[in-house]
Amino acid sequence: MSSVEEIARKQVTGNLGSHLSPLILGMAVDGLLMGVAINQFVRWWNHSKKEATHIRFLLYLASFGAICATIFTWATTLHMFSYNYGEYSQFIKCDWIAWYGILDPLTKISIQAFYAERAWRINKRNYVILVSIGICLCLSVTGSVGYTFITRTKTMNDFDSTANIFFYLWPGACISADLIITSSIMYGLYRSRSGLDHTDRLVKRLMRISLEAQVPPTLVALLFFLQFAADSMSSIVQFIAIIHPKVYLVGCLAVLNSREDLRNDRKTSYVYTSGGSYGSSSAGSGNKNLQTGGITVETETYICSDGGLVVPRPGLNRSFSDIKDKDLSSISLDSQAHADAEAIALAERGGLGTPLEFEVKLQ
Repeated sequence: MSSVEEIARKQVTGNLGSHLSPLILGMAVDGLLMGVAINQFVRWWNHSKKEATHIRFLLYLASFGAICATIFTWATTLHMFSYNYGEYSQFIKCDWIAWYGILDPLTKISIQAFYAERAWRINKRNYVILVSIGICLCLSVTGSVGYTFITRTKTMNDFDSTANIFFYLWPGACISADLIITSSIMYGLYRSRSGLDHTDRLVKRLMRISLEAQVPPTLVALLFFLQFAADSMSSIVQFIAIIHPKVYLVGCLAVLNSREDLRNDRKTSYVYTSGGSYGSSSAGSGNKNLQTGGITVETETYICSDGGLVVPRPGLNRSFSDIKDKDLSSISLDSQAHADAEAIALAERGGLGTPLEFEVKLQ
């Protein structure tokens, strides 16, 4: 029996639960998250034509990486517990587990690039944010790939300072990118409030969705970093490395599907004034009851006599607060419902600027 085998046997048999359970649970939790991601992906794919080409590319790449990682996880588990059953040295060797450093960025970096683009747009194309996130992502990829090629021929007991540095770069830079992304998105959404009830409710909902989607993977990355610092490449660290990319993918798909829910909520929650335009050459008002699908909707038509006032089409870089006093002062709205409808109309044209331009691009 080799010395490596004897050392591994003493380590593993000393506490079988903590050494073997995380590996088996890693396969189970990874399969569960993959099932959730597939369900969400199918739902997103049904309306994915509305997304930009680069967004679809990032999601396809992230999903491809997730599928490859799941297949690799099953292969690793079979290798350890079936084909090489009884060999203890495989539990401390990195010839298989190190390859997660290559598979992880396919999903994780793709999703973070998606969030980075959102943070950049929400903050009016602030290149300082984009460059800082890009540097963190490059460092994270460097750390994970460097860790793979340095440790794949080593055992967990042979890690040197170089291997540790590359590993710390892997989740450390990832955590930094997540913090910049989350804080930038929260700040940009907070600044985009307009004072209108429906608009502010949409902004608050987007802030909640962003936190729900981005805080879990950030906490997982932090746990990844702290656990390695405490116990090097223990089985718990391997468990986190297995599920880490899936947490990012599930959260991102949840955000994309929530945007479709917001579009649907708009279609069922807001009633526009009938007629399709503001102003005409005649004067008067009237009421009309419409019966559609068993639902009665009462609409009101307001007609101005100023000869064809048209709602302005502001540019994407103009906020609602910049134009609402000048461009909308001549429009008389008799109820809050009409003010809300006007806010939604401006949001569709990009008049509200930051979050609704792409996060809740109502149609």
